[in-house]
Parts: sequence; C-alpha cells; structure tokens
Amino acid sequence: MKTYQPLEIVGYQHDYDHAFSIEDEYDQRISSASAVVTQLHPLLTYKKHGRQTKQYPLFFVYTPEMVSLASNFDCNSRAIQELSHKLPPVAISQFLNSLLLGEITYTNSIEGIKTDAAEISTIIRSIEFAPKGEEKRLQSTIRMYQEVQKGHLLKITALQDFRSIYDELLKGEIPADKQPNGQLFRDVLPDGSLRIGTATKTVHVPPVSELAISEALGSLIAFMNADDVPPIYKALVTHFYFENTHPFLDGNGRMGRYLLSTYLANKYDRFTGFSVATAIHAQIDSYYRIFKQADLAENRAELTFFIEEMLRILTGQQVKVLNALTEAKGKLDHADRIVHAAARNFAGDNDEKEVYGILFYLAESKLFARGRAFGIQDREIIELNADQGLSQRKTKRALAALEEAGLIEKVASRPKQHVLLLDID
Repeated sequence: MKTYQPLEIVGYQHDYDHAFSIEDEYDQRISSASAVVTQLHPLLTYKKHGRQTKQYPLFFVYTPEMVSLASNFDCNSRAIQELSHKLPPVAISQFLNSLLLGEITYTNSIEGIKTDAAEISTIIRSIEFAPKGEEKRLQSTIRMYQEVQKGHLLKITALQDFRSIYDELLKGEIPADKQPNGQLFRDVLPDGSLRIGTATKTVHVPPVSELAISEALGSLIAFMNADDVPPIYKALVTHFYFENTHPFLDGNGRMGRYLLSTYLANKYDRFTGFSVATAIHAQIDSYYRIFKQADLAENRAELTFFIEEMLRILTGQQVKVLNALTEAKGKLDHADRIVHAAARNFAGDNDEKEVYGILFYLAESKLFARGRAFGIQDREIIELNADQGLSQRKTKRALAALEEAGLIEKVASRPKQHVLLLDID
C-alpha cells in the first residue's frame, strides 16, 4: 500500500520519472471525495528560489490516520470530562489552576520569555481581589485565560475583534517599538522584513502589508463562523492560518495559542484547552517542522500532515492529563477514608461534619495544588462550610482546635492559610 506523503516528497521521489506529473497528483488530491477545500489562501514560500505565492487554496484530506487521531482526541476529551465529574469542585479548581500555571509559563517560554512561577501563582490566586487600575505583569493575560475557565466563549465576527483580544491579552507585555503600527495590525516593518522562527532558523515569512493581513483575516473570520468543518479540524486550520498571517509585530504566537486554547476549552473540555501551550512546548521541534512543511509552496497548501501531527501532540498531552487525574482520584479516595477516621476520632465538642469538611478541603489542596501559593485559604474553607449551613464562628473555632491538636499547621497569616499534616499518601 502506497504511503500518503507530502507533495514535496512525492515530487522528489519521482524526480526522474518523466511519466509522473506532480500537478496531476495535486489535482487528484484536491478533487478527491475525502478532501476538504477551503477559501483560505495562505502565503506560501517556494523552497528552491524563495518566491512566494497565494494561488493555492488551503485543503486537507481525511486520511485513515487523521480520522483515527481525531476519534482518539474526542474519546480522550469525553474520558477527561467523565473523570473530572467524579472530583469535587475544590480539586477541579486546584487542578485547573495548576494547568493554567503551566500554560502561561510555557506559552511565554516558547517565545523565549522567562516567567516566574511563584509570581504567576500569586496573580492567579489574587486576581479577583486586585485593586482596580493596579495591573501587574501578566495580570491581563491570566484574567483572559480565567474567563475561558469560567466558560466564556470568544466570538470573532470583525477584524476589530482580533485587535481587541490582542490588546487585552497582551496588555503591558508588548514593548513600545513592537506595538501595531497600522490601523489595526502591523503595516510598515521597521527593518523591511519579518520572520517566524528561532534565532537561527526561519520557519515562515508572513504577509507584509496591513491590507494583505486584513484580507487574509477577513477570509479567516468567514471560515471560523461557518459550520461545514468539524470543530477539531476547524481549530487546527484556524491556528495555522492565523500564524501564517502573523498580523502583529510581536505576540502572535501567544495569541494564536490562546485562540486555540479558548476554542478547545469551549468545544471539548477545559483540561484539554488548558494544555495547548504545554503540549506544543514539549514537542516544539515537531511543531516548527510541520509548520515549515505546510508553509512550502511545493506542498500546494495541503494541511493534512500539519493536522495529523497536531492531533498527535494534543492527544499525547490529553493522555498525560488523564493519567494525572486518575492517579489523583485514587489518592483522593484514599485520603477520604483517612480524613473520615480522623474527623470521627477528633470531633469532641466540634461538629464531625464541620471537622471532616475542613480536613477534606485541605486534603484536596494537598493533593491537587501546585505549591503552597495555590493552596486553599481559610476564607475559602469558611465560605465552603457556610454553603453547607455551618457558621463562620464554628469553622474558625474548629480550625483553631485542629491546629492545636497538630492535625493542621498555619503557614500564612495574610491571608490566613493552613495545610494538612495528616499523612494521606
């Protein structure tokens, strides 16, 4: 059985076969019943002479491998959702915050931007209490991701929407000399050129003028809002095309990953959505390789192999999330038995339900929080117990009694925070 390969490779393999026509091969692919042909025309670069073209419409072919990977992606997402439904809200919140920490760290790391995990953790925990007008670095970025966590769906229907998202997502992150210099996007290039890639390797040279950018993104808006392509394929085509267009002088990668994260979180699950940058960072060489391959004009704007590899990258990360959730669920069930026994033995003058609640919240925090900065605070325990009809006074009294008994330890005063000393591993 003939292996399905990029047109560039097929052409090279038949270099001396005069009976073979690469144009016939291309026509066969793009006109096949399993091909999806879009109205998007990415800017492609010829490998041999460096000239660029937009003559080819972006397309992909439903290969057995792609369909299988997409099915695995969908099954993994459902499994993640089913497993997460078996976890209590505090555990889910702690786990998602840990994923968010990784996502912010890695999306910046891909761009060569160093971030401090402790700083990000503090912002994630305290952002809702931050004074208005006192924006810290990354605060706006984190707030945008947290909106995704709450189920907020981005709707892009006009070019201005791209700019509005960019301004809010990267507020305070873009230096003055890299701010958009057109009406909405970049236009005049400071040194006459722009490239995507690493310090030593160019992956793509994007459109130059704001007019070309606006035309490309106008086509993308129409594609994004149509319902004729299944969500996962639409998400990956959109991701490639946005990066290919590269509408800003700086921050395109971070915005592109955020758009992909937002879409996957809404259409599939938050755990998958909050693992995009983490997954790409772990496979960054593969990511650049498939992007560069898709950017070659010799491949005639075929995105089949880009989609397949991105699905491998994303499903691989989903498996890691599933394994982490499964392990954590097992540990939480074990901790629940220990906490129940401790609550029965300790209760005394305190309400057993109240004591159990405090110990279990702290157990969740111990198992799921990524460091003390994400640990549950006393005010949150008090609020959770209040939702169960338990008074603030009783919860504070029980916290003090548990601390005195050596079952918990105070680790912070402002805001007050305790950690569990019970061995629950």
